[in-house]
Amino acid sequence: MPKPQERVLTVTPECQAVFRLALARQTLQASGRLRLRALGSSMLPAILPGDLLTFRSAEDSDVAAGRIVLVAANDREWRVHRIAAIDDDWVVTRGDALRHRDPPVTRASLLGVLEVQQRGDRILAIDRSPARLLPCASRWLLRHVPLAHRLARITARRWPRLIEIAA
Repeated sequence: MPKPQERVLTVTPECQAVFRLALARQTLQASGRLRLRALGSSMLPAILPGDLLTFRSAEDSDVAAGRIVLVAANDREWRVHRIAAIDDDWVVTRGDALRHRDPPVTRASLLGVLEVQQRGDRILAIDRSPARLLPCASRWLLRHVPLAHRLARITARRWPRLIEIAA
């Protein structure tokens, strides 16, 4: 009996992105949930590369400033960013680690809203806004006091004018 021939589907990188986005849309429509692993650094420190993110289908009531959403930027590209502004049918997003806002997208481009964020074995709170980062930074400094003192000494030695301005 002859062996069946193997067929290998080769897809260009541009088509792979289109397929991924189509699969994500289909998964959200069929099950209402989508799990994916964060890869980029645009949402640091709220979302680290490697975090496992679970999104649920976006509804009109979910669209609020400060929410982390999965957005289809165009036919091939998606991003996980925080809603920065809302204007009728348009939504503007921005990554926490980025200076500039993203181009506006329609509400129909919102694929999902972050429901669960998992880092290792821990489930993290998802209502974290950039305003909460200051207390997190101060807690880190208190836990690492010797390192903070060493950094302060280095800063004072290298940039004395900066210390005068801050005081």
